[in-house]
Amino acid sequence: MTVADMKGAYVTVADFAASVSAASWDDLDPREFDRLRRLVGAAGGRGDSTLAAMSDEQIARSLGVALVEDGRTHLCAGAVLLFGQPEALRAHVPNHEAAIQVIGPETGEPTDGMNDFFRWPLLRLTEELLARFRARNPEREIRYELVRTGVPAYAEQAFRELLANAFVHRDYTAAGAVHVQWTGEGVEISSPGGYADAVHDPAARLLARPPRPRSPLLADAFRRAGITDRSGRGIRRAHAAQLRNGLAAPDHTGSTADTVVAVLPRQPADLAFALFAVGREYGGRPLALPDLLVLTAGLGGRTLRTADVAELLGTDKDRARRHLTDMVHNGLMDVASGGGVRIWVPSAQVRRALRDDASQLHARSPRPARGGERAGSTTAAADAPRGSATAASAGAPRGSAAAAHPALRGWAIPEGGPALPARRVSDG
Repeated sequence: MTVADMKGAYVTVADFAASVSAASWDDLDPREFDRLRRLVGAAGGRGDSTLAAMSDEQIARSLGVALVEDGRTHLCAGAVLLFGQPEALRAHVPNHEAAIQVIGPETGEPTDGMNDFFRWPLLRLTEELLARFRARNPEREIRYELVRTGVPAYAEQAFRELLANAFVHRDYTAAGAVHVQWTGEGVEISSPGGYADAVHDPAARLLARPPRPRSPLLADAFRRAGITDRSGRGIRRAHAAQLRNGLAAPDHTGSTADTVVAVLPRQPADLAFALFAVGREYGGRPLALPDLLVLTAGLGGRTLRTADVAELLGTDKDRARRHLTDMVHNGLMDVASGGGVRIWVPSAQVRRALRDDASQLHARSPRPARGGERAGSTTAAADAPRGSATAASAGAPRGSAAAAHPALRGWAIPEGGPALPARRVSDG
């Protein structure tokens, strides 16, 4: 498609990020290209390492957000969304905005503790919101043999995937902001525009259907940066991350044709199940998402016939039966009889393992970890309480996510990586 074709298709083009913008190179921030290079370096094999060696213009062209015609480079809206100055975002993508809020239980209104709105480019926004999430996400420490691991209040991978989905799938032609809200029900992430196909699917169909991003360009950029996986199955990974930690699955029932709402429910972690999942992982027999969905439903007391499992997995009865049979062979499920109907129940082996894990956890009395603390950390910064001199000594400005907790001073996506310079939260 030529630039002229893109201009003619501006109003009707499916991918807003691919539409030609009036922005110039002066509207882009070179620091955001550096941010992408650092993200790729921190992501290791998950990112596209070729981007790190490219110039700014080569990166934009490789991501498909800069087009060349007759020797001139034309920028797409996606270039502004990914790399734009805040002023350029206001001018060229006026509907782009994100907010993070803590909603008070008494009034249902944002509290003074956090009610911040941003018009920042997407990679910077993702990093900042993830850093703030980490600062508010306490963990419980469990131990499998000699390995210590943390069980968070909310799975970080689930939050990251759902946040990326909100930015990639939102309708940038519709007014409204992407909201991240802490409520009495959990962490809620909402974005304008509804599902890309304007269909409200139940959870099973959301998990089963192939990925259909509203913006393939932005989805590709997030994958190549290493923020999300290249398979494009973010909702599946979000569900698996929550269930693997003994947490409730993300809830999409509040979504409509106009707004997508994903909630990470506020629910105490089932530490015994989390320890069971960790043991399977280290034993080379990790629980796949269908296993997690079936086991969680069965352990929750739900009666599972083959038709029920087919509905749960978003598939047909034959495939559900084959998967259940595999789970029986793997010692995860047993077959019972209920009124002449075949019933599938978690196996005695699984229930025994969960009882043993619960007994171990009770004997060890795991301590709660501080919000944002990485389990097993031995650094002075990680062990320092919030507000201590150690936490405040990094030079981060007051009010920034980096100042909120020492673990946030480094590169936030993914864990580790090169440190960032101090950033101001209030402006660009």
